[in-house]
Amino acid sequence: MDILNARPQYKIIINAGCKLPLKIYEHTQLEIGFGNGLFTVQYAKMNPDIMLYGLEISGACVLRCARRAADLENLRILCTDARFMLRELFPDESLEKIIMNFPCPWSSNSSAHRRVTAKDFADSLATVLKIGGIFEFLSDDEKYSREVWAKLSGHEALSGEIFELNPNRPVKTKYERKWLDEGKNIHRLIFRKVSKFTSFRRINFTEDFENMHVKISSKISEQDITDMNGISGQKNGAFWKFGRYFSGNNNEFLLEGFTSDEEFEQRFYFKISHRDDGTLIKIDRFANAFLTPAVRSAIEDLSQRLNHEGNY
Repeated sequence: MDILNARPQYKIIINAGCKLPLKIYEHTQLEIGFGNGLFTVQYAKMNPDIMLYGLEISGACVLRCARRAADLENLRILCTDARFMLRELFPDESLEKIIMNFPCPWSSNSSAHRRVTAKDFADSLATVLKIGGIFEFLSDDEKYSREVWAKLSGHEALSGEIFELNPNRPVKTKYERKWLDEGKNIHRLIFRKVSKFTSFRRINFTEDFENMHVKISSKISEQDITDMNGISGQKNGAFWKFGRYFSGNNNEFLLEGFTSDEEFEQRFYFKISHRDDGTLIKIDRFANAFLTPAVRSAIEDLSQRLNHEGNY
């Protein structure tokens, strides 16, 4: 079972094509990288007065968490990359707490941009946290923990408040309990947002995913769709590529689309439909995709290539 087919069954899973920003409640918190979801579900159950969002890049982990959640009313989870999407999902000063349990330290220099210490990620934290809101970070890696402490404490809107060993948290992850039982040190860092901060967003909150479409005057053929396979483009760091297609009734086609925005990759389908006065091209309403710059550029490129009156 994939994420798309699981969504009607597990109502806590949010569709990536949802309208942004996500709904904010009186007490809204976030966990980044929830893994198997054991901590996530227990934390939500122990805190019924909050709405807990969870972001996880692994689709398999999202499904495991959804199965454990038993339709918890105060938990919503989403399969996406928090490194790119954190500030895109939430408005300024909307979260009272963000939790990150045992993220990968990404020790190689080539992966430095993936670390919690990357300025772009720190800026995202400082953007979406409320004034007085906290970021709780746990790691078994002392070197990484000290690097995170130094970097985030130096951010203009964040203040390092607690650096402690082996905290007695009411809810613990599976590995946290195991490592503490084995006598392994766990480092907990807590940072607080102390001043206003905002940062640039790539996704416009006012855009409506459902209405993202382009109308062209040309009537396209199945060969036109076939010819798109393998065609790619790029613009300002955004990359896109078209793939295979599937045909249906009433002269409708689904065309694969692949996009990348600064390594944030998405796969989805364009829906191409004949109309009396031309052809309608839009993102399929079941697509698991966000309207990033690469997605917007891809639909514009596709419409130009399929328009026989265009320049291609």
